[in-house]
Amino acid sequence: MAEHEETLLEKIAEKIHCHSDDDKPSESSVKAKVFRLFRREKPVHHLLGGGKHLHHTSPKFKYQRNPVLEFAKALRFEINRAFAVLRDIASGRDLKKFLSVIAGLWILSVVGNWCNFLTLFYIVFVLLQTVPVLYEKYEDKVDPFAEKAMHEIKKQYAVFDAKVLSKIPRGPSKEKKKD
Repeated sequence: MAEHEETLLEKIAEKIHCHSDDDKPSESSVKAKVFRLFRREKPVHHLLGGGKHLHHTSPKFKYQRNPVLEFAKALRFEINRAFAVLRDIASGRDLKKFLSVIAGLWILSVVGNWCNFLTLFYIVFVLLQTVPVLYEKYEDKVDPFAEKAMHEIKKQYAVFDAKVLSKIPRGPSKEKKKD
């Protein structure tokens, strides 16, 4: 059943190809017009396997010399990346990210005052289990709405930047001296 479903991109391309071949746009121009959350090029359904089942008859495993070292290397990389993001947020270099973290922590504190930790944990767990499934099911309806919302958020941020953030005085940047 999932194999026979067509994505929105395929439907648009099919409708375009049914018209005259004289002014036929390229497939890349069709892909550029489709807005997808998180800057994806393929639908979530295809990224998660596209309904293909795993063949249990002949599993093929790649032999790693030392999986513990590979895991440690990957973990170290992710931890260093997280520290770099936290350093950028704490230093205030990226003001947009800094303000979004402040807003997120404020919302978390307000919601945390309404209920205890276990209730909050349960709500987050249920949301993490249901939202991706619902998004995959209604992706074609959510993406255009998200595009409009992102456009409106960017417009509001530009107004906020012009009226408030641009008026905040900034001191001279202090660079470290290299001997």
